[in-house]
Amino acid sequence: MAKRCYLDASALAKRYVVEQGTVVMNHLFRRVTRDAMMCLTLGILEVISIFVRKKNASVVPEDAFNQAMTDFRSEVIDATHFTGIRLTRDTLLPQGLAARA
Repeated sequence: MAKRCYLDASALAKRYVVEQGTVVMNHLFRRVTRDAMMCLTLGILEVISIFVRKKNASVVPEDAFNQAMTDFRSEVIDATHFTGIRLTRDTLLPQGLAARA
């Protein structure tokens, strides 16, 4: 069975901004192929928001922010094999309920 890995915004941000959990995310990125990784497209915006908040709070310097944005764009936003899941009524509601809603 193929491994699939769903990443929420908080977990994904740890790949690009060093904090507790960064080592785990780096290990995951070495072990799991990009086509097996996924996140909500909304999560992509949340990751950018995390970066901006950390930069504005002076937790992350400008050069580290720019590098995080560059790496995130390369590995996730522009990556053809990283799956972005669109948030729709069908992804929110259990099977069958979406048809009745």
